[in-house]
Amino acid sequence: MNRILFALNLIILCLWTSCKRADDEPVYPATPISRLYISFSDIANSDTQVYQNAVVVDPADSAGYIPTPTGANTNPQQGMGIFYSPDLQLGFQVSRNDTTIRYFSVSDVGNISTSTRSFKDVFYLYSPRSIRYDNKSDQLFITNDRPDSSSLNIYYNPARLVGQQNPRKRLGLANAPWGIATGMTLNTSDSLLLLSMQGNTKQIWGFALKDFASVQDTFVNSAKPNYTISIETANDLRGISYSSRLDILVLSDLGLAKLTDNPSNSSTDGKIYVIENAKQAIMTGGTITPTRTITGSRTALVDPIDVAITDLPNRNHYIYVIDRAKRLSRFPLDANGNAEPEASGTFSLTPEFMYLDSRGPNE
Repeated sequence: MNRILFALNLIILCLWTSCKRADDEPVYPATPISRLYISFSDIANSDTQVYQNAVVVDPADSAGYIPTPTGANTNPQQGMGIFYSPDLQLGFQVSRNDTTIRYFSVSDVGNISTSTRSFKDVFYLYSPRSIRYDNKSDQLFITNDRPDSSSLNIYYNPARLVGQQNPRKRLGLANAPWGIATGMTLNTSDSLLLLSMQGNTKQIWGFALKDFASVQDTFVNSAKPNYTISIETANDLRGISYSSRLDILVLSDLGLAKLTDNPSNSSTDGKIYVIENAKQAIMTGGTITPTRTITGSRTALVDPIDVAITDLPNRNHYIYVIDRAKRLSRFPLDANGNAEPEASGTFSLTPEFMYLDSRGPNE
């Protein structure tokens, strides 16, 4: 009898522990999520001036309008890339002037809470820009665009990093990178990390993530991409976003007249490029012509600095654009030419980067 009771208790214990949620298990939404995280680069001029340098627009795909953002004072010294990982239940925001990566958390209803935890890299992270986390490899990628030493910095196990941290690997790049996009898989073992290359390069570089694991050296002097495509008509590529559901790549291109050169500039010469069948374009390589280009006076694109795509099934599909002219625009995914935004909003601060957390139920 005792043996029978022991066996029954053991079965019950095993069933309970198999159903019990682990603390580090991701929380999957019961309903679709469409949260747009935006990072601002403005720096407060006094102790009494408080900025909300990280905000969330939720739900970003609200019909007919863009909700008022809510946010928090994350206190970056010139906020740059921003990312939220539902797997880690943790957000990252990188700061340009003090090369610090600050953590933040997000509640179930989408409210940002700041954290006192952070890590920094004062030795090898000179001019950080974009930031992305890859859950499968537990790696945090940051683009570094210092003219004489541009690189892609890779930090492992980032949720546990504090204090000064050197990158586990640093890939030196011949040209200056800007944005990062992930999610493109050409085959079962060839997941790509895509970089938009700024300035006169006019290219997208694709690196196979599996190759990073085989790199033995901490520093690679001049890393070569596995794939390259060029857009000859581009002026200065910046934002990049890829949808694996739709196989669409979207890029932003600054016009000839930039706000950084002329703060009073109002010339609407910015562009958004939409590339359909993006996998095939990447594999073919060479110079390509975008499927569609959004540009013109009605677009109100002055300095479109970053882009994002929403692609959830059975919901409207949009292209989101943040502009250094302190503006957020939302275009239908099929927009083309001199098209007006479907919805838009303005900011009091200058946006630099954004990340769209777009997930369906149980994703």
